[in-house]
Amino acid sequence: MNLLLSTTSAPYPGRMLPVTHPASTPSVSEFQHLLHGIDSLDLGLYVAWGSDWKRRLHSLDKKKQQARRNGALLISMPSGRNCIFKPGGKGENYRFHLQFDAYNLFIGKSATPGTSPNVYLSISAKVLWHNGIETALSWIALDLKAIGGGTIQRVQVSRLDLCADFLVPGGLSHEFILSHKVTRNDKGKLYLDKNELQTYYAADGKSPIQLRLYNKGLEVKQGGIKLWFLDLWKRESTDDIWRIEFQVRRPALKQFGINSIDDLKEKQAGLWGYLTMKWFSLRLPDNDKAERKTVHPFWSAVQECFKNDISGTCSQAYRNCVTLAAASPEWHLSHIDGCLSSFAAILGISNREEALQELQSRLTKRNNAADFETACIKKAIQRGTSGGGQ
Repeated sequence: MNLLLSTTSAPYPGRMLPVTHPASTPSVSEFQHLLHGIDSLDLGLYVAWGSDWKRRLHSLDKKKQQARRNGALLISMPSGRNCIFKPGGKGENYRFHLQFDAYNLFIGKSATPGTSPNVYLSISAKVLWHNGIETALSWIALDLKAIGGGTIQRVQVSRLDLCADFLVPGGLSHEFILSHKVTRNDKGKLYLDKNELQTYYAADGKSPIQLRLYNKGLEVKQGGIKLWFLDLWKRESTDDIWRIEFQVRRPALKQFGINSIDDLKEKQAGLWGYLTMKWFSLRLPDNDKAERKTVHPFWSAVQECFKNDISGTCSQAYRNCVTLAAASPEWHLSHIDGCLSSFAAILGISNREEALQELQSRLTKRNNAADFETACIKKAIQRGTSGGGQ
């Protein structure tokens, strides 16, 4: 059962460090840096559409209506990539929503960009870690050209998640965070499961800056579709892997002078320094004044993460995620097996072969082969496993 509580209030690459604390305070005695980089990136695109935009716009409207009638609509692009045309949009400015396996594209009606972007882009975490921003933009440029002869004139950074992942044997406790935190935002939330910390939030989701400190290994294990992180972490287990993640929205990015991709590459190390030194930190309770407290050795390692980055890209070497492609099916098989026994019990069947035959018979009656193929392609796009854009 999840429990929500409200609250107010030198580098260490690749090695485990012991830390001694007074017995009266919760401690983090070991930690190891695994990974850091950009996990989420939303961009505002200033796109000039082709001369036949009115005709293309009419076609997009027809597809939107069809998607509203029949649910999400599967579309094949000239590039060979597939996308899902969703029935909704994004707010008042972006009428159309196209979901690719590598990103979500939100398109407005304006033929030319004005003072604000007329296309909004959310790049998937998998693409950011494995392919990078520039590669993603090259794919998007091709898709915009196919959709309506679109050309990107300018790119604006709209939202950014910077993160660092650490192996923390024994994990982090809410007592440890509450007794060591020093923050500029007094709002906070704790999510507990059986008194064990799952997520700590500093500030709320609508704030220009928000910190999320959470059990990333548990999220990856339970979700089953991000097991490729094990490859990036160079780990075989998801146990005790914790993420420090800052979400930075457009108002704060503007204050830091981060507008373009080049700005982001140049300033992300400085941004991380501000977030982990000025905005939030974990410090030892060795002084009455917050600014004079000694930074906890674990947090010192967090602060160092982006300092040696020159290009602004992920500093960790990584392999192609294809090596872990077989892990996720095993996760699903365990769930399917449990559902099969429940299905058989409801029908009064105890023989496995008989249950499988009955399941196949009923599934065949539910949908035809074409419907199943379409559903599989949609699922692959949503999970980012269709290989589109590779």
